[in-house]
Parts: sequence; structure tokens; C-alpha cells
Amino acid sequence: MKKMIKRRGFKYLFSFIVMTFIIIFMAVQPMITELLGEEILIKTMAYDPRDVFRGDYIKLNYEINEIDISKLSQEILDRIDEENHYVDIEKRAVYVVLRKIDNYYEVHRATLKKPEEGIYIQGRYSYPLWRNHEVKTPSFERKIDGIRVDYSLDKYYVPENTGKELEEKVRNGEALARIKVYRGYALLKDIVLDI
Repeated sequence: MKKMIKRRGFKYLFSFIVMTFIIIFMAVQPMITELLGEEILIKTMAYDPRDVFRGDYIKLNYEINEIDISKLSQEILDRIDEENHYVDIEKRAVYVVLRKIDNYYEVHRATLKKPEEGIYIQGRYSYPLWRNHEVKTPSFERKIDGIRVDYSLDKYYVPENTGKELEEKVRNGEALARIKVYRGYALLKDIVLDI
């Protein structure tokens, strides 16, 4: 009987330790970014939804989400097939290297290889950016002009009934997002209205 109790107790203790490590592991990356990350500003675009459980938030879109084809590395460009689709890029991380222009950062280049230096954000490929280009005939030819990358920095929660004013300023281009970046991991810290 005592052996059975000891065995059962060990299973509970082991389960508790495993769950504790999982929770700690989930918090390590944001804490390291908060402590060691570099703070940068990026341009925003937005609309204002509402979350029933969390209240008002602004769904943000950034200029760095849409990356022009001229800023894509050759390894990304090589993955465009004959039908103008990207092959085998959905499952891979895209690293977007940023450079400072005036007070904010913008895309310098995008690659599938993790950069060894500089400020970069790790994102995920979302979809190609298509534009219609006029050809001499009345028909149109679709061509890829770039890609859209998601960084999971798209929600900024605000006090209730204050989202409309902030949304208006973001839409008018009067706001920047302050984020902290450390080794590709980014945290949305604040929305800055005084540019």
C-alpha cells in the first residue's frame, strides 16, 4: 500500500514540475526581450474592433507588414513558381531586417536566414501581394509585387471607449508603435502619438 502511495505521489509531483517548467518557459522570451531588447518605432495603420472578454483594442497594421519585391532576398524570389505562387514558404520563418529612417524603422530586406547582426523581427509569411499591371492588350496580367508578413503585434488594448480617438490618429498617420526587439522577438509596448 505504501509503495502505491509513493508511486502515485511521484506522478503528481512529476506532473506539477513539468507544468511549472512549461509556464516558466512561456514567460522567458518576453521577459528577456523586455530586459535586453532594443526599443524602436514603426509606422502604423489601424481599425478599431472590440473584444467581448478583454474590452476595446485597436487592431494594428504596420507598413513593415507589406514587403516590396525589391527587398526580398534571392532565396525568397527563387521560390516563385511559374504560376506566380510562393512554394514552401508558408511553413518557414521570415526574418525582416530593419533600418532607421528619421525617427522610425522600415524594412531594409527580408530573408529566410536568421541575420547575425542588426535589428530584425521574425515573422510568418501570410500571402503574396498582387497588383494588376496593364499590358498593351486590354487583358491584365497578374504579377507578384511582394509579400505580406505577420509579426503577431496586431492588437493594442486600450481603456474602454477610448479606442475611437486613438484609431483616428493612427489612420491619419499621426502615430507610431513603440516595440522592443531582441533577437527577432518583438513586444508591442505603446502607441506614440507625438511624432
